[in-house]
Amino acid sequence: MGTMLKPRWGRKLGYVFWGAAGLVVVAVLLWLAAGRLDFDDPTVTLKTPVEVVGAKTGLTIEAGDLSSGLKEVKVTFSQGDQSRVVLERTFPPGGGRGETVAIPVTLSPQALGFKEGKATLTVEARDRSWRNLFRGRLASLSQEVVIDLVPVNLTFQATSHLLRAGGTGTICYRLSKEVKESGVLVGNRFYRGFPNPKGTKGEYVVLFPVPQEGPAAFRVELVARPSLGNEVKQVVSLRAKPRRWRHDSINLSDGFLRRVAESFPGANPNDLLGAYLDVNRNLRRANHELFQKVCSHSTPQPLWSGAFRRFFGKPMARFGDRRTYLYQSKAVDQQTHLGEDLASLVNSPVYAGNSGAVVLAEPLGIYGQTVILDHGLGVFSSYSHLSKIDAKVGDRVEKGAVLGQTGTTGLAVGDHLHFAINLQGEFVDPLEWWDPHWLTDQVEGVWAGAATAAAAPDASKPPKGVKKTAKARGKAAKGKKPRN
Repeated sequence: MGTMLKPRWGRKLGYVFWGAAGLVVVAVLLWLAAGRLDFDDPTVTLKTPVEVVGAKTGLTIEAGDLSSGLKEVKVTFSQGDQSRVVLERTFPPGGGRGETVAIPVTLSPQALGFKEGKATLTVEARDRSWRNLFRGRLASLSQEVVIDLVPVNLTFQATSHLLRAGGTGTICYRLSKEVKESGVLVGNRFYRGFPNPKGTKGEYVVLFPVPQEGPAAFRVELVARPSLGNEVKQVVSLRAKPRRWRHDSINLSDGFLRRVAESFPGANPNDLLGAYLDVNRNLRRANHELFQKVCSHSTPQPLWSGAFRRFFGKPMARFGDRRTYLYQSKAVDQQTHLGEDLASLVNSPVYAGNSGAVVLAEPLGIYGQTVILDHGLGVFSSYSHLSKIDAKVGDRVEKGAVLGQTGTTGLAVGDHLHFAINLQGEFVDPLEWWDPHWLTDQVEGVWAGAATAAAAPDASKPPKGVKKTAKARGKAAKGKKPRN
C-alpha cells in the first residue's frame, strides 16, 4: 500500500506545480495585456495658438502618452472638399513613454491649392496600446482657422476741411479687404471706423474729436489692423482753427459742500472740502471712464436725421469752459466743462436731440440721473442732472421724444440740463451738431463726396500727399492731401 501512495502524491504535487506555474503565466500575460490595453488616451495640444494662417505659418504641436507611448502623429489641413496631410510622423516602439514631444509644422496654403477663407486644421495622435483591435487609442483636435494671403491696402479718400479745436472731424478711407479693425489714432486714442453709409464695400468713415489744445497744425494716423501680420498706418496732416476758451470761477460755499458730502456715498462728512474734491476729481474721472465703456460700441450706421434739436433754454456754462473752484478765496481745483448747460423752467421736459437707441438710463455720479443715446457711427448724446427719467435701455427713440425732466441731481447747483455729445466716449463741442449746414458740409457731405469720387472713372489714380509711416505687408497706396 505504501509504495502505491508515492506515485499518486508525486503526481498531485506535479499538478499543483504546473497549475501554479500556469497561474503565474496567466497573471503575467494579464499584466502585460492590461499594460498594453492602456486606460489613458494620448494627449495632443496646439502649443502655438492659431486663428489665422498666412502664406507661410509655423506652429508647434505637443503630443504624448503616459502608458504605452506614442505610435504616430498626423496633421491634416482641409478646405471644402479638399484635404491634405501636411505631416505624418511615426515613433519607434519602446521609446517616448510618458514623455511629451514638440513637433514643428509649417502650413503653406497656396502650395496645397487652398484659397483665402475658412479652413480646418486637424491633429491626431495614436498610442501603442492594444485597444481598437491593436490599432491603439486615438486623440484628436480640430481648429477652425481663416486663410489670409493678400496684404491690406489702405487708401485715404477725404476729410473735413473746416476743423475747430474741440470739435468733430471726419475722415473717409478705403480698404482692399476686410480687417480685424480700422480707424484713426488721435494721440494715443483709437477711434474705430464704420462702413461709409453712401459708399461701396471696402469704404469707411471715422468721426474723431479734434484736440482742444495744441498747435493749429496736427497729425492723425489712419490705421488698418489685419488679423495677421503688421498693421498699416498712414499719416494725415490736418489744421484746426484754435479757440480761446472761457475761464470761469466758482465759489464753493459750506452749504454746497455739505450737500455734496451728504449726497454721495463714501464721502467724508467731517472733511467737507476733502469730500468735495474726491467727488469732483476721482468720481468725475470714474464717470468719464464709464462714458467711454458705455460708448465703446455703436450702431454701424447713422440713426440720426438732420441736425440735432437744441433744448429750449438759456445757455449757462459752455463746452470747453475752464473752471477754477474757489473755497475761502483760494483756488482748490480746476476742471474743464464738457457739455452745454441750458436752464429753463423747473422740471422742464427734456427731448431727444435726434433719433437713436437708449444705452444708459440711470444715475451717473456727478452727472446725476442721465440718459445716453447712441446715434450710430460712434456718435452719442447725453442728458444729465434729470429729476425724472422716462426712457429705458433698449428703447429706440425718435427726435423730439421725451426722455425725462430737468433737475438738480448730481453736482448741479440749480435746475438745468447738461447736454453733451461724445464720439466713442470722448466729448466734443455740441454747437456743431446743432448746425444743419455744418452737418451737411463737414460730416455727411464728406462721406457722400468720397463715395462719389470713388465711383468716378478716374478714381483709380493715386491721390497725393499722404505719408505712409509704418511697414506693412505690401504697399499701401498714397492718399490725397486734405484741404485745410
